[in-house]
Amino acid sequence: MSNIVAIAGGTGGLGRALAEAFKASKYTPYILARKANPELEKEIGVPVIPVDYSNQESLVRLLEDRNIDTVISAISNYDNSHSVEPDLIKAADQSKATHRFIPSIWSGFDYTTEQGKENPLAASRLVLFDALRDTNLQWTAIFPGIFLDFYALTVRAYVKKSALGIDIDGNAAAVPGDGKYPIYFTHTLDLAKYTVALMGLEKWEEKYYVYADKKTWPEVIGIAEEAKGVKFTVAYDSIEKLKRGEVTELPGHRDVYKMVSSGPEGKAIFQQIMSGVSVYMAEGHMVYEGPFLNEMFPDIKPLTVEGALLKDDRA
Repeated sequence: MSNIVAIAGGTGGLGRALAEAFKASKYTPYILARKANPELEKEIGVPVIPVDYSNQESLVRLLEDRNIDTVISAISNYDNSHSVEPDLIKAADQSKATHRFIPSIWSGFDYTTEQGKENPLAASRLVLFDALRDTNLQWTAIFPGIFLDFYALTVRAYVKKSALGIDIDGNAAAVPGDGKYPIYFTHTLDLAKYTVALMGLEKWEEKYYVYADKKTWPEVIGIAEEAKGVKFTVAYDSIEKLKRGEVTELPGHRDVYKMVSSGPEGKAIFQQIMSGVSVYMAEGHMVYEGPFLNEMFPDIKPLTVEGALLKDDRA
């Protein structure tokens, strides 16, 4: 086995965090992207290799020619119809050089089959498990809770802010249910460090969990208000409302509609996804039982919610 890692989708926010962490380690990273990016390549010192995910033969040849042992995916998928990752999984399985794969799960929820029938985001994750179970690859999925990058005010973040629960720029929040349940948070720069550490294990479990902090939404809202010195406009969406596919629209949602789809259906798709995810939170389904990467690798000191919003508290 080699120490060479390919990060698919490595020009995005999470992908860049992963690429930088691997660049600072004993591993040799490559970024796989749909097009060349010489500026990013020069900036972070990691080669960006243009790939055609629809060309199975060229993918296999690339993995073998570069002697890539592990593929880590940070490809963004909102639904199965646009997913190229199953093709990448097949290519990795066919490659004689490639032995391990980490799919683009990176989810707060360990979705069930039933949830996959209801929610396109859940379905897009579950299809990757099905694809990997049909291979001879060693693989694992990582569940980091919600990205702290969405709300970060005091530290750099490559993942853009997102109005998930709290719109940090819009001074507003929409709490699913009564907000009494715990939510897990991890910053992607720390998630990348845990991923590098995981590479050192000889054998992987199928799933690992990690969290840098655990708080309720009202607790996070209080920290955000302290950080910004303003009172947030806060709505509480009942489970009944969420099950009707309705969520309180926050100012930051409008930008996300365009990311989900360039057409007018972007809002409807987003609301379907968000209402489903919000129901899972409101019903307390973000419950992790381990194994926990933060317990396995205690030397990594991750950022907390207070650290991301008030003052970086990493030792």
